[in-house]
Amino acid sequence: MATEDIIKMQPKGLLTIPKRFREEFGFEEDGLVRVKGEKGRIVLEPVRILDYPVRSYTKEEIDEFLVLDKKETKALRQKGLL
Repeated sequence: MATEDIIKMQPKGLLTIPKRFREEFGFEEDGLVRVKGEKGRIVLEPVRILDYPVRSYTKEEIDEFLVLDKKETKALRQKGLL
């Protein structure tokens, strides 16, 4: 069931997300929030910070992976494994 509240926008566009929504959706005090426009709506999502480092890949590395994956997929199909 959808829930809703009407809240007042403060100066400089500040909004207070009601406590029940913060708790239900996992928004944390001093936490990060992703804001995006989607189909005429504003969507807010809590952002999680990972406790461990995550490797970033370059476009070239991703392209190389996709080429290799395509070759391996073709080989597996030829062997009837996919």
